[in-house]
Amino acid sequence: MQNPIIGHQQITEQLQHAVASDRIAGAYLFVGPTGVGKETVARYFAQLIFCQRDTQPPTVCGACLACRKVDSGNHPDLQFIRPDGSELKIGQIRELQKQIIYEPLEANRKVYILTDVDRMNDYAENALLKTLEEPPASSVLILLTSNVRVLLPTTRSRCQILQFHPMPTQELAEILVERFSVAPERATTLAITTDGAIGKALTQLEKGDAFIEEVPEILKTTDRLAAFRLAEHFKDNPETLGELVTWYRDLLFLQQGAPSNLITHIHSVEELQRIVPRYSHLRIQQALQTVFDTKSLIENTNTNATLALEVMCLKLLK
Repeated sequence: MQNPIIGHQQITEQLQHAVASDRIAGAYLFVGPTGVGKETVARYFAQLIFCQRDTQPPTVCGACLACRKVDSGNHPDLQFIRPDGSELKIGQIRELQKQIIYEPLEANRKVYILTDVDRMNDYAENALLKTLEEPPASSVLILLTSNVRVLLPTTRSRCQILQFHPMPTQELAEILVERFSVAPERATTLAITTDGAIGKALTQLEKGDAFIEEVPEILKTTDRLAAFRLAEHFKDNPETLGELVTWYRDLLFLQQGAPSNLITHIHSVEELQRIVPRYSHLRIQQALQTVFDTKSLIENTNTNATLALEVMCLKLLK
């Protein structure tokens, strides 16, 4: 079976080696931007561990009973633990601790994939630390996060950390054309607007052109009272913060009379041309810097995201 993972070759080879040498760590921490492929690789790792076909190096055959059960979400030794509402809660961690002490039902190991662990509350993280200190030999914990800095240093130190990076936009565009039959122009737009995150690109591809090409309201409105509503939108849809940069960049290109092949959102160019006169060159540059600063603040610190986004929106609507 062809490796289903797009990109992250060094990481998948490292995981294959861990399985081949039977040196699988008790806990892993997958770190990287939203939509970059962390959960896909975590599921692939579980399949590497479970796959019943003996090959060297280990691969995912996709055909054995274990692989099929993972694909259908029915493998008894694989469990996903996702935030309950806005948080991963202590009750979810305690339930994990009750289950993890038992031996696997079918495989040699049980695999627990905890998504968005940056959204653990303090009680949950402190409880999880007890399991990370001495995980049972027959279990593997895989923690996924897009904001590693909010985790306790002790949590990080007890995990083997794997850093996931977005793909170069040109490489992602080529993959979208070759493997998903996306038109070159649209593939380039997707690669740029998603900052090279394959998961985001495929999600937007499923949602269609209307989703991708809708001009953000924050570029059009002059109502500062809308700032708080827009901040809530960005909080609920964090991927749109990176996309916002590409819209301001298009405004800058149009203002400078750049050729159309430099415009990311080419299908919205007429509407953008109507918006351009509202912006000075300095205002666009300041807007870009404001979005970059806010994105970095949220991703790399333990700041209050809602407050940071409200401040950003108020600045953008000045």
